[in-house]
Amino acid sequence: MKTGSTYYNDLISRYFHGEISAEEIHVLEQWVQAAQENRKMFQEYANTWKAIEKSGTGPAINLDKEWVALKYKMYGAPHPASRHHQPASHLLNLWPRALRYPLLRIAAIFLLFAIPAFLLYHFYGPSGEKQCNAGMEVASCTLPDGTLVTLNTGSTLVYPSGFDHSSRLVKLTGEAWFEVAPDPAKPFVITTDNIRIEVVGTSFLVNTRKGKDASEIILASGKVKACFKNRPDDNTILSPGEKTIFLTEGYTINKEVNTDINYLSWKTKQMVFNNTPLSEVVALLNKVYRNPVRILENSLNNCRITATFDHQSLESVLNVLKATLDLQIQKTGSGFEISGHGRR
Repeated sequence: MKTGSTYYNDLISRYFHGEISAEEIHVLEQWVQAAQENRKMFQEYANTWKAIEKSGTGPAINLDKEWVALKYKMYGAPHPASRHHQPASHLLNLWPRALRYPLLRIAAIFLLFAIPAFLLYHFYGPSGEKQCNAGMEVASCTLPDGTLVTLNTGSTLVYPSGFDHSSRLVKLTGEAWFEVAPDPAKPFVITTDNIRIEVVGTSFLVNTRKGKDASEIILASGKVKACFKNRPDDNTILSPGEKTIFLTEGYTINKEVNTDINYLSWKTKQMVFNNTPLSEVVALLNKVYRNPVRILENSLNNCRITATFDHQSLESVLNVLKATLDLQIQKTGSGFEISGHGRR
């Protein structure tokens, strides 16, 4: 497949002429999402088409002049205003016939509305797009409706600068805790690569990194409905205290009671262990502190500990483990290593 700038310019042109396939619309959507300059180019093209749409009832405008300026900007040629030796009527021969004949341009407008509207909604709607990114630290953001979102490290949330009148749509990559502002008239919808989650007002966790091709939702309050995006009729409804795991392979949805009291420790920095194996303790420490802790001897994995930690440093937690389980803990350049005989 071609991927140069000329290819995408051609896709935009064919999109607005109704000569583009569903697969190419998907390719164009990804390209528009990839960079601000791409969105700007699409915006300018869309604005010109808006002007054409209004030309039948609004004040007279010089459509040929607008098409000339835009097409020369898209394809990198000099504007005809700077080429006095060559009339614009000759330059119009470089472009698709639909641009040269008013009747074809009008027909293209009707074809435009037969194309799926999602691309237009996302990329020349008035709201614009924002991102909340969590790098090496947990990050929080407040959405335009007052919804509070806390992102775990390495996660990204994409949302509009202003929600429309009918829904609140955001896209999540990674793991996040949502405290959704209630608004029964505007369902709050989260999409991931594979899943669609719809809520009215609630607090819950979404983790798209549960495992290979696996995502998890844990509900604390309210109610949510979730499904695979390509299987909207096969949905599951969660009640408080429940969790569901979506497995892409086989499109399996497993719902059960949530028994993990530490599922939000990365956010709260609170951890509770009740006769918990050391292997599970270390796995949680790695998630909460993002500083590698490694058990060197398999015989220590089943050493068990009962303890509670609240906003303590990793070094403080490790010292408690060391004293309680008779361990040796060595700091290394990349983290910590646990060894010793251990106490069971």
